[in-house]
Amino acid sequence: MTVNIKSEKNYGLIGSILVIVGRFLGITPYIRIIMSTVSLVGQVLILLSLKGIGDKLGDDRPFKYYLYSVVSGIVGAIVALIFVAIGILSIPAFVDEADSISTVGISFLGLGVLVLLAAAIIGIYYAIKTWRTMYRLTGVEEFDKTATFLKWGAITLIILVGIILLLIAEVFQIIAFSKLPDELEPKGQKPEYDTGVVVY
Repeated sequence: MTVNIKSEKNYGLIGSILVIVGRFLGITPYIRIIMSTVSLVGQVLILLSLKGIGDKLGDDRPFKYYLYSVVSGIVGAIVALIFVAIGILSIPAFVDEADSISTVGISFLGLGVLVLLAAAIIGIYYAIKTWRTMYRLTGVEEFDKTATFLKWGAITLIILVGIILLLIAEVFQIIAFSKLPDELEPKGQKPEYDTGVVVY
């Protein structure tokens, strides 16, 4: 028996588009706050999409994995911002007589960077698990490609090639939702018509 996921497909598609638009336009100083909100709305729509699909297919893993990814990113960014703010504020307070930069301030700045890096790694890890699971549940190959480009984007981020690969991953995410069928059959569910009994 198939289930209709057309609404969830649209949520995921619109949400993915909002996220990538928010990232692109978020580099503009004057509209950065607005675009951050747009990206957040996109993430919420994707979560709603994955929640609905998971409920209808009887598998909540994509929703949980993506929720972990989003939460780790938000919490990591907040904690990192606090550390960086403390580090910046500590530098003038702890400058010694020789006007050398405070090691306390530098330590907090370093902690902020480490927290941000750790949050990014955790977020990407769970995002990869999200799209791999969606590929297994739906059979849409672009979800698997999204996960693959996310993985290699994270690995090569240090040489800047990763930025392009992460962008490609987001494009494949949009394509994946657009190719998602309106109806799916839950895995492991036996067709009702195939009873194996012949009635005359």
